[in-house]
Amino acid sequence: MVSLLLAGCSADKSSNAARSTDDASLEHAGPWAEDFRDALAHGVSDYEAGILSDGQVTTAEVEDAHDRISRCLEDFGYTITYSADGGFEIGSLRGASPSNDMTRTNAVLEACEKRYDEYVTMLFQETRRNPEKQDEAKITVACLRKAGIVGKAYTERKWQSEYDSGVFSFNDSDPRAQQCDLDPLGLWRDR
Repeated sequence: MVSLLLAGCSADKSSNAARSTDDASLEHAGPWAEDFRDALAHGVSDYEAGILSDGQVTTAEVEDAHDRISRCLEDFGYTITYSADGGFEIGSLRGASPSNDMTRTNAVLEACEKRYDEYVTMLFQETRRNPEKQDEAKITVACLRKAGIVGKAYTERKWQSEYDSGVFSFNDSDPRAQQCDLDPLGLWRDR
């Protein structure tokens, strides 16, 4: 099986590109309203627009989107297994590894995501891990300090610089660091 991160934001626009959403219909989005508006303006499918138009993504909605992607991929001979932490693995129903032809695998995945999940999972995860849309550097560094990964001298500016470069001065694969990345406020993930 091939492990991939859910990226699902293709550049193609659907016939809904001109869709607009007023503030009242995004009442649940709170500080994430602009992100929901941007997703809707990107030209998502009618299915996805139906999920995003109220400014929230429920667990049932993300599970339904994942189920639809799973069925879509099966039509092309692939399987997908989602992780509770947000990643997924692609497999094959035909025995051959999907990594043998990543161009085809990615094209099929992107086509299925275009129909069902360009933004649903991303907005679900982001609003779940940081519902008030607090500053990422601030909440992550506070979490890292509390977990004993970094000391008081480690700054938010340093974290941002390391995050941007993808190279950290601490072991970012440490389970405590992973916890801070996935759930810096300790809202949903079991430790």
